[in-house]
Amino acid sequence: MSGNLSFRVIIVGGGIIGLTTACTLLKEYASADNLQLTIMSETFSPETTGDVSGGFWEPYGLDLNDPRILNWAGYTYDIYMAEYFSTKAARAGVMKLPGYIIKSDDDQKTNNENNFVNPPFLSLVRHFRVLNNTEIRMFDHLGPASGFVMSSVVTEMRRYLPELQRFLEQDPRVKFIKRKVSSLNELEGEADVVINCSGLGARNLVGDLTVRPARGQVRSIDYLLIC
Repeated sequence: MSGNLSFRVIIVGGGIIGLTTACTLLKEYASADNLQLTIMSETFSPETTGDVSGGFWEPYGLDLNDPRILNWAGYTYDIYMAEYFSTKAARAGVMKLPGYIIKSDDDQKTNNENNFVNPPFLSLVRHFRVLNNTEIRMFDHLGPASGFVMSSVVTEMRRYLPELQRFLEQDPRVKFIKRKVSSLNELEGEADVVINCSGLGARNLVGDLTVRPARGQVRSIDYLLIC
């Protein structure tokens, strides 16, 4: 990205994927004054899908034997940990919490998870241990089960997304445009690179019918002290 010519990048999507992609580009090309970064989306926080999601770090649903997945997961984990120990953690809603991951033996057999308590991402986390029998007995309703606890990060998205946007707005190379993009072909001639960060919107944007929403629940419970 050398020379005096500007290099135009459009990110389609103003949710967690789009904003973190923008932050990564600014980090990688910190000295590139000729970068022009546009974040284009029909909606921004607090009206994105990400605003109502629970940002819990745990690699799952992917091929964890793929080194690319582990590299991405580790990169994300290190960023969130650094943010947790920064002065902006409370403002951005970043919390470090123990994550208890438990599965019944039947579920493990169904999913062919023969090594469930020794996941490939073990080396990425700061603290990890297998749950002992006393802890497992708290989940007798699952039947025979096993599990582990690890240090993970939870981000409160309704705080985190506005904080990312404030950070990006401080960079003169970045601009936000509220615009619905129905096809990537619309952007021909407007950018040198277009990055699709539309998330669930990719189903309609690029006709990817394999994209579908997944339902989850976030519950707040009292802290349990296990002796």
